[in-house]
Amino acid sequence: MELIFEISKPGRSAANLSASDVPVVDVDHIIGRKYLRDDLDLPEVAEIDLVRHYTNLSRRNFGLDLGFYP
Repeated sequence: MELIFEISKPGRSAANLSASDVPVVDVDHIIGRKYLRDDLDLPEVAEIDLVRHYTNLSRRNFGLDLGFYP
């Protein structure tokens, strides 16, 4: 089974968020630059690929609804 990062393709996203009406805050001033990361390195996958991936992972575990229990 592939890792979620192996399925990832640049430009894909699982959600499209609308523009925010909340004012932008300078986080560097509040938290400090040394505590911030430049990149989170999250996988870029479509929502359906994300759901399929984690559904397939969950099916690798035994479930009473999916099979006979001796």
